[in-house]
Amino acid sequence: MIAQTIDVVLIVWFVLALLSSAYVACDQFARNPEPVVMKWGCVQITLYMGPIGLLLYVMADKRATGLLPSR
Repeated sequence: MIAQTIDVVLIVWFVLALLSSAYVACDQFARNPEPVVMKWGCVQITLYMGPIGLLLYVMADKRATGLLPSR
């Protein structure tokens, strides 16, 4: 059976979604003081949205963008 183009695209998407979720999970559980439910929620949303969810997560991270005032 020959792999069709959509099969390859879906496999790449799923791999990117897993890698994105792994990054978000490591970041959430290592540096975030929020409740555990919120941490798992971010990971779950990234699983659903894949790399787009990772992009939104990185853009919403106020520590990385310098939006929070330094004290």
